[in-house]
Amino acid sequence: MTVMRMSSGMLPVKQACLIAYSTGILWLQRNPMSLVFTAISPFSLLFVLFVVSNGQYTHYAVAGSLVMALVGYGLALGQDISFYKTEYKIQDVFVASPVSPLTYMMGLALSELLFGLPALTVLAALVVYFGAPLAAIPLLIATIVLLWSSMSAMGFFLSSHMLHMRNATQVISFVNVVLAVLPPIFYPVTNLPGDSLRYLSYVVPTTHASIMFQEIMGLPTPADWSPAIGFAVQIAYLVGFVMLAKTKAIWRET
Repeated sequence: MTVMRMSSGMLPVKQACLIAYSTGILWLQRNPMSLVFTAISPFSLLFVLFVVSNGQYTHYAVAGSLVMALVGYGLALGQDISFYKTEYKIQDVFVASPVSPLTYMMGLALSELLFGLPALTVLAALVVYFGAPLAAIPLLIATIVLLWSSMSAMGFFLSSHMLHMRNATQVISFVNVVLAVLPPIFYPVTNLPGDSLRYLSYVVPTTHASIMFQEIMGLPTPADWSPAIGFAVQIAYLVGFVMLAKTKAIWRET
């Protein structure tokens, strides 16, 4: 009986891995250059900031590029799901199967992670190279997982309400700008003019992720911020969007 319970408990994991294999590994075997294309945005901005600042803000650029990559790979899940749903009608197959919405989301999120893994590995290694002690690596990995997971859940929730691929692309692009461009992720949050803007930026999870990476690299962080606050905000976003994906996402078309 215990073995059967363990087997049934592992079924969603096996289903998610199979979805990730079908939509990620098989695609990469046919199109390995996809790894290069998906890494262009964060590394190109990192290069520009390095040149413009003459290397002065390299640490902040690395932290911001890592955040931007995580947001991009997480939200890209929404575009993929919209494409599979509206163009290929693949989601109808999973709806008719025993696969749950969260398992479907997990599988496609893992496939997106496969596309971004080389770039994320390099950026995380740069964080370590630019001053992060080895003891801070678990904190680095935890922040990466938290941000990627919450962005994936957000992408899944948003895409479930998109009826057309064009709408999904526009909405995801807009959210990407709101989360990865407007907040202070490429520069110190203290550079914002006025306390009101700084406190407003604390509402956004990407701000806390970037400050966390800055903290790991030994950069000065705001006096009114702490890793506990950063983790609390990111966990709240993760729980909130997972609950939205579970209860409010449109899984079956009526």
